[in-house]
Parts: sequence; structure tokens; C-alpha cells
Amino acid sequence: MLNDFLKYFKELDDEVIKKAVRFWIEAPVEKYSFSDTIKEWGIRCLPPQPIEEFIRIDNIVKVLGKDGLNIFITVDQIISLLPNSLYQQVIKAGGDERLSILRGFCRRIENNVEGKSLTDLKPEDAKKEKVLLMIPSQKQLKIVYNNWDRWVWRRIAYNGEPTPSVDGWIKDVLRLADALENASVTPIIATDKSIEERIKEGAPHNVIGLDIPEDFAKIGYVRDQSVTWCKHPIIGNMALDIRQGEEWIINEVYYSLKLTPLLRIRWAKDREYLVKAKMEGGNLFLLKIDGSTILLTGIGVRGSNYPTFKVLSEVLPEEVRIIGVPLSGYVKSWAETGAVHLDVVFTYLGELNGVYYAVLDPLRLGFYSGLEYVREKEAFQIIPLGRLFKELGLIIDEPPREKTSLITMSNALNLGKGKLIVDAYNREVNKYLEREFGVDVIEVEIPQVEAGGGGPRCASRELWGD
Repeated sequence: MLNDFLKYFKELDDEVIKKAVRFWIEAPVEKYSFSDTIKEWGIRCLPPQPIEEFIRIDNIVKVLGKDGLNIFITVDQIISLLPNSLYQQVIKAGGDERLSILRGFCRRIENNVEGKSLTDLKPEDAKKEKVLLMIPSQKQLKIVYNNWDRWVWRRIAYNGEPTPSVDGWIKDVLRLADALENASVTPIIATDKSIEERIKEGAPHNVIGLDIPEDFAKIGYVRDQSVTWCKHPIIGNMALDIRQGEEWIINEVYYSLKLTPLLRIRWAKDREYLVKAKMEGGNLFLLKIDGSTILLTGIGVRGSNYPTFKVLSEVLPEEVRIIGVPLSGYVKSWAETGAVHLDVVFTYLGELNGVYYAVLDPLRLGFYSGLEYVREKEAFQIIPLGRLFKELGLIIDEPPREKTSLITMSNALNLGKGKLIVDAYNREVNKYLEREFGVDVIEVEIPQVEAGGGGPRCASRELWGD
């Protein structure tokens, strides 16, 4: 956990830290993209494809010495948990100033993480207390115009409005906030300072204004940058280059809320390489069923790769089984075939009248087999998902597909106690959930959120504690 990194960092010599930070900024990261393997044709405009990033361990040791790997991982962890404002200062500062910023940051947070652990994990269907929402401004959204394909964004929302629209995003998120309040859940809205007062005028909610950099168009999908299985969040890594950097922004939000992250899932050793993890919150479902704790994570274009499994296996309690679920991919057309996250093909309903239920889209999910990570072997074994569901007593179903959005038909925010916030557009699915399972379906219109590739779960992040 973070306190272990803080103790190690405190013991490092000043000159070692300065050297390690210089190396970190100019680290010899090598990359390869899946798009490099795809056939050329005419006008080649691919939807975003995954990129793997790695550093040769020899290169780290050559510069930082025999303990270079531990030094690099520790310095990387500290820098990666900086709020965006401090991160920008570190990048621009000189050696002594960088050192002062990092030492000061560690002193500031060390008392907030001591003794914290992941023993009291909150499952997907736990009763929600607070939920974080985020509204991008024109400063963030303008990059999408004339780049809709690259950003996987539809030009027209399902209500006929052009996208992306700041006014539309404000309306969508305030509808979600109102729905949360009506369900006795406290909404917290983070946004860019340029529209902070405008939002406060239209909403009696807790609103946090931040200096969000330009061009982070998908920052509103606040599910993805972290996981909150306990009071203190764990920060992940965004897989696509267009979304990398959102992690420092979400750090700033959490520090504003007095929530110190426990950890950031960053790198894992794989043979002679240090490989960067791809971990996005939309892929992760933590289930607790009759004494068993299962973490399901989607394996696909946006994660989770081997380092994600390895690091999670080191920080989660041993009794948590970590199981990867393959997701369908795409080459030319994301909209027709692909699934970027597990939560656009899987919805966990939880316990309803003594029975556990989930609904899923078997057309875009590896429905029959998963990959369970075996800690002691640091390897995977194939597990039939049907057997797993039977062992857990989890009953699955497929919702109707007529007149639905493929993005939001299986994307719902589970408030606990049989309550779901869903996209109002999916009328038939919503009626089906009410009729077949007796859940309390709370419909919210979110045309702008859906047009950008997300639903109620994508655009929300539950918070715990004070």
C-alpha cells in the first residue's frame, strides 16, 4: 500500500530521488499498437486500438543502480498520485524544487493512509451513500468536433441534438444528480471552473470547481479513472492515449474531498520488462455472494492486461478471486461489434428476494469461459463461467435488444437494495427488468452521455465514508 512506498521514499537520498525523477520524466518507454498489425486500405481511419507500453529493466538498472527497479517503482508511485496542479509543477521545476514538492507532498499525505487496508470491500450492490459526477466544459469538449471517429463519439444524440454539447451535458448530469437525491443518495459534482458558477445556479448540489486542462473530452466518464471498494480509492491507468492524464485530474478531485488514494495500479515485472497496467473502472465488478468475493474484470481493448491482474492480486486480500472475462473487439467498426468495458455488456442486479441475478449481452462477451488468475503460479487457468455462476448461485439472463442502445442497454448504476438508475431510452429493457426481477428502475434521459459512449454507470463513481 501507499504507506510502504512513503516509508521507502523517505529513506532515499535526495540526489537519488532527483536522478530518479529525471529518469522518470524521460523514461525509455517503448510502445506497440495493435493498429500496426491491421491491413491497410484506402482511407484508413481506425477506431482507437490498444497500445502496450513497457520499459526494459536493464535500462532502469543501468541508470539507477542495482536497486533501480524499486527506486523507479516508488518514485513512479509518488508522482502518479500527485494532484494535477502539483504534477504540472514537478514537470516544469528544477531538481531541488522537484524534490521539495515531492517531499512536501509525502509529508502532507502520510498520516492519511497509515493503517488503511482493503479488508472492508464494498461490493457492486452495496447501498450507495455518495456518488461523484463530473461535467466537462467547452474547453474539454471542443476537441471532439471534426474528430468524432477518433473520439468514438456520435455526431447526433438519440434525441436529435448535435454533440457534444456543454448545455446537454449539464442537463444530463443534473438529471442524474436529481435522481440520486430522490433516492436518498448524495451527489457531488466536479467540473471545470469556467462553468462552476453556472452549474451552482441551476443545482442545489455540492459542486467542486477545478482547473481541468483542455481536450480531456471524456473526463465526464468518471467511472474509469479509479475504483472505490473502500473509503480510500485506488487509481488506475487509462489505456488510450487520448484519455491518459485523466488520472491526475481525478487525484485532484479526491484530495479536494479529503480522500487520499491508497495506491495507483501502474507497472508489473514480466520477464525482462516492466509493463504498464491497463486498468479502467468500467471493467471491474466486485461481487460478494454468500461468503465468496469475486472480482470480475473485462479483458479487451481497454484492459485488463497481465500487469493489472498481477498488481491487484498483490494488494487485494487472498480470498478475493480475480477472474478475467473476454470482451468482443473490433477492427473497422466499434459501434457494431466492440465492447470497450465489461459494464456495457454486464449488469449486476444483486440479491433480489433471496436470489442473486445478473443480466448480460452474450453477443459481445466471452460468455462461456473466463480466465482466473492463480496467485501462487502468477498465471491463468480457464474457468467455465457457467460453473462459476452455479457455484455462486448467480442466475443470469439476457435482456431484450429491440429499440435499445448497445452502449446503455446493460449499463446501470446499482444503488443497492434493488434500485437501478438506467438510461430512459431503453424502454423495453427497463420494463423487462421491472417485470422479471421486480427491481426499482429509475429512468433518466442522458442523450449526450450516451452519444459519447457511456451510460449511468460510466458517468458516476460511488464514494464511501465521511
